[in-house]
Amino acid sequence: MQLTKLEIKGFKSFGDKITINFNEGVTAIVGPNGCGKSNVVDAIRWVLGEQSTRMLRSEKMENIIFNGTANRKPANLAEVSLTFENNNKLLPTEFTTVTITRKLYRTGESEYRLNDVKCRLKDITDLFLDTGLGADSYAIIELKMIDEIINNKDNSRRNLFEEASGISKYKVRKKQTLSRLKDTESDLSRVDDLLYEINKNLKQLETQAKKADKYFQLKEEYKEASIGLAYYRLENFSNDLERIAEQEQTQQENIQITNGKIEEQENQLRDLRQDMLAKEKNLAKQQKSTNEYIHKIRAYESDKKIKNEQMRHLQDKEMRLTAELNTDKKQLEHVQHTLKRLNEELFEEQGKLDVFQLDIQHNQTEVEGLRNQQRSAKAKLDAFTQESSDIQNRIYKLEKDIAVLHIQKDALQQESLRTMTDATSRVEELNEFNKAVTDLEERVAQQQAQYEEAQQAENALQQQMQTIEERLNETRTQLNRESRLVDAKQNEYNLTKSLVDNLEGFPESIKFLRKNAGWRKSYPLFSDILFCQEEYRVAIENYLEPIMNHYVVESQQEAVQAIQLLSDASRGRANFFVLDAIQVAENTPTKPENAVSALDVIKVDKKYSALCEQLLQHVFILKPDAVDTLEQQLPQEDIIILHPEGKFAKNRLGLSGGSVGLFEGKRIGRAKNLENLAKEIKEINQRIEKLQENEAADVDTLATLRISSQKDVIDELRAVLNRLNNELISVKTKQEQYQTFITTSQNRKQDIESKITVISYELQKAEPELQILKVEAETHQKQLAELQNAYNEIADILTEKSTAFNQENIRFHQQQNKVSSLQKDLEYRESQQEALEIRVEKNSLEYEQVKVDMKDAMQYVDHNDDDLVAMYAQKESLEKGLQEMEEDFYTSRKKINDLEEEITQLRRNKDQNDFLLSELKEKKTALQIDLNSLKERLAVEFNIDINELLQSEIPELQASQQELSSSCDQLRKQLDTYGSINPMAKEAYDEMLERHTFISKEKADLMEAKASLMSTINEIDQTANSKFMHTFNTVRENFVQVFRSLFNQEDSCDMVLTDPANPLESDIDIVARPKGKRPLSINQLSGGEKTLTATALLFSLYLHKPAPFCIFDEVDAPLDDTNIDKFNNIIRDFSKNSQFIIVSHNKRTIASTDIIYGVTMVEQGVSRVVPVDLRDVA
Repeated sequence: MQLTKLEIKGFKSFGDKITINFNEGVTAIVGPNGCGKSNVVDAIRWVLGEQSTRMLRSEKMENIIFNGTANRKPANLAEVSLTFENNNKLLPTEFTTVTITRKLYRTGESEYRLNDVKCRLKDITDLFLDTGLGADSYAIIELKMIDEIINNKDNSRRNLFEEASGISKYKVRKKQTLSRLKDTESDLSRVDDLLYEINKNLKQLETQAKKADKYFQLKEEYKEASIGLAYYRLENFSNDLERIAEQEQTQQENIQITNGKIEEQENQLRDLRQDMLAKEKNLAKQQKSTNEYIHKIRAYESDKKIKNEQMRHLQDKEMRLTAELNTDKKQLEHVQHTLKRLNEELFEEQGKLDVFQLDIQHNQTEVEGLRNQQRSAKAKLDAFTQESSDIQNRIYKLEKDIAVLHIQKDALQQESLRTMTDATSRVEELNEFNKAVTDLEERVAQQQAQYEEAQQAENALQQQMQTIEERLNETRTQLNRESRLVDAKQNEYNLTKSLVDNLEGFPESIKFLRKNAGWRKSYPLFSDILFCQEEYRVAIENYLEPIMNHYVVESQQEAVQAIQLLSDASRGRANFFVLDAIQVAENTPTKPENAVSALDVIKVDKKYSALCEQLLQHVFILKPDAVDTLEQQLPQEDIIILHPEGKFAKNRLGLSGGSVGLFEGKRIGRAKNLENLAKEIKEINQRIEKLQENEAADVDTLATLRISSQKDVIDELRAVLNRLNNELISVKTKQEQYQTFITTSQNRKQDIESKITVISYELQKAEPELQILKVEAETHQKQLAELQNAYNEIADILTEKSTAFNQENIRFHQQQNKVSSLQKDLEYRESQQEALEIRVEKNSLEYEQVKVDMKDAMQYVDHNDDDLVAMYAQKESLEKGLQEMEEDFYTSRKKINDLEEEITQLRRNKDQNDFLLSELKEKKTALQIDLNSLKERLAVEFNIDINELLQSEIPELQASQQELSSSCDQLRKQLDTYGSINPMAKEAYDEMLERHTFISKEKADLMEAKASLMSTINEIDQTANSKFMHTFNTVRENFVQVFRSLFNQEDSCDMVLTDPANPLESDIDIVARPKGKRPLSINQLSGGEKTLTATALLFSLYLHKPAPFCIFDEVDAPLDDTNIDKFNNIIRDFSKNSQFIIVSHNKRTIASTDIIYGVTMVEQGVSRVVPVDLRDVA
């Protein structure tokens, strides 16, 4: 397979469409920094399906679309196409040229195309699976990927080996299988939960079903008892209703008598009430006059009482105001005295405060001076302290370094001793591994020979079985085809024979003659003596339609006999051809062009040939290709022209025609057709018998060969061989690890000795320096003590002065607070004095007003009570007249009350009778309610109509009413306390049991599926493990060869699995010792050595599984000229089998390529490509 073309448009800096054609050999892509070289590599990676924006050097996928320049608008689409020539069918497709295309729109929509047919990303991925190509394969290598391979970032080495060994698809299958296994286990868990719930529900439903059966039994007993009790209650209801009807009639008669008495006394009461109403009006008028006079007396008395109360209030107010004025005047004198005293104290304390303020200002100035001295001394002390601290830190660091060096020296000495001890012990184990490797290699060789021999025999057997199976399938296919054919022919034969035997479509006269024993049945119909070619059958039949039903007889006498039979039986008419009367035709018309004679397309027996010649000698049928030329004209001669499909018939005088039926052409030559069908059916059955014999023979042979298969033996041999290979790989790995360990131990001992020498030198240098620092530290400590003492003296004086200043400051603030307190007290007393003066003035004015009010009130208090005595005498006279009128009113009132009591008593009697009647009606209603309740209960509980019980005769009941009532109560109580039941429990139980059976079957299927998936996973692991180890061993050998070709033949290198027991998950370590170096880690190599080592690994992979093309993106940057030549030489060697595309700045690399594509930016921001073919230059 060869990469032929790359087309880019709108991708990153490629605003215009560019095309890069790739030929065999090495192609270089060059250009200055920032011109877009790496964008070519990104385009190839992107079109191969890269989804990581980090690998495309973008933050988001939209950024890869051309973003425009100062003169260009941004593109709306990024499109990249990659074309391959699939000449060696490496790609699993029938196309020779394969073009993959990827598009991304600025809207975020994306699409993939395969040969311009829309497809999925998965289709692209599957297309390149196990081909060495892909977005993350080893076919595209950037400089940063060299470091990733060296540092094994994200298991990059494993990814390369998996791609080369072709186990990626196995890992995908394993992942899918594990996913299905997880789903299966989830389903199993869900099924177990369902079974648990179903089992629990089954027990509950079984209990519920038994409980429901018991409940229904109790309910049936309750129904029988309730019906018996209902018969008793219906009889009681009938007796009670008769008794209540008699009592109702008696009470209604008593009510009528009482109503007459009530009416008579109510008339008397009405007259008394009218007389009483007049007396009541007079009484009310007299009572109103009396009440008005009494109210007048009470108003006079109230007014006099208010004046007396007002006088007492004024007297009390006078006394209160006199007391308040005396108190306020005394308090005002006290406040004035206090104000005088406070003014004197304030003047005295203010003088003391001024003295304290002068003293504190003096002390504050002295303290500030001492503080400045202290700060100066503190600065000197801190500077000297810092110097002493630095010296101490240097001493501490040096002591720590010396201690570390001693520890390192001791550790190295112990490690040297331990290393040599371990190396000595591993030598013996290495000898045992050497013997084991030799033994295992012999066993592997023997096992391999047995396996190959068995496999060859099995392959031959399988090839033979495949040949037989193909022949068997072909035989069965032919057998099915022949069986269908014989069925069709047999059906056609049966149908035709039925038509012939029953004379379907023929007149009644024909059928009569054929069945009549008095006439010979051997005379044929004209339609039976002809047999025509299939393609002309419709045309001949349509033309001969009028005479198809004619009988063909030998003589006229036979025709006369038949006509006589028809006439006697009144069975219609028939037509006959008489052979004796037919003569051979003499004149043969000329056959027109593009037509065939009707006589040439029919077959008849010799004795009927003259008849056919007479009928058809002038008839011709057009050839199919001549229909269009002759359709428009009539024949000029005395002939008849037929359309080959029977659509028309023409002669020189006219033509006839029309539609053609589906079944036309089936009547002619039926007898002959039956003979032909019988022959064909016989031949086909003979072929079927032969095919069945061949099939049986092949089945027996195939069964015999399958029994002879040795697949189980081969699988066992393969398993043993894989086990031996794995064991050999494991032992070899340990052998190499032990050998490496011994060599490493020896090298490590030399390194340790050199390190001990270096440490000893550093100790000799550090110890004298430590002594000098210690002496310097003692001197600094003495000077630091002197400075500390001076600082302490100043601090003591400052403390003493600060204490005195603080005490003076406290006294100053105390005096200041005392002055402030006196000022506030003075302000309060002044406000108090002002308030007292205002209140005294206010009370004095109010006191004068009270004196005036008291003088006015004294005028009313001095009057006598003569008017009030006269008013009381008039009141007594009015009350006496009112009393007489009241006595007369109440006498009439008593008469009315007595009569009302009599009427009330009569009404009570009536109400009692009404109550008794109501009770009787209520009892009757209650009985009816009970009857309806019984009716409804029987209907609801038992679906029984009470009318049927009433109409039916009461049966003889074995139990009494009391016994039935007790039984009903007991059964009802049992039913009420029975608890809830599930009436559908039985049906639910059966349904749940069926579901339990179904779920159990599903669980068994899931267990079988789980076992199958586990088996699949094991098979995948075994296959992937075998492929991986084969690839690893091959690449490992290739790595040694390529590495030495890039360095020197005596240089050593290796690749080791860190976990040989689990190769599919093990990391891969690279051991490289170029130019005699012995680095402890590959990371200790130089940049160029790392690049060459990674290059050696990549080309080792190419030797095992070559990629169709390889892209190196500035991989040669770390290499010097010598290594560049090695790099170019190995690329030149490998370019014979693969294409190489190199992005580079190195002139030597560029000069060694075949074709150069220069990437430039003629227009700022837009990349263009210029090709140069160096082969033409050379």
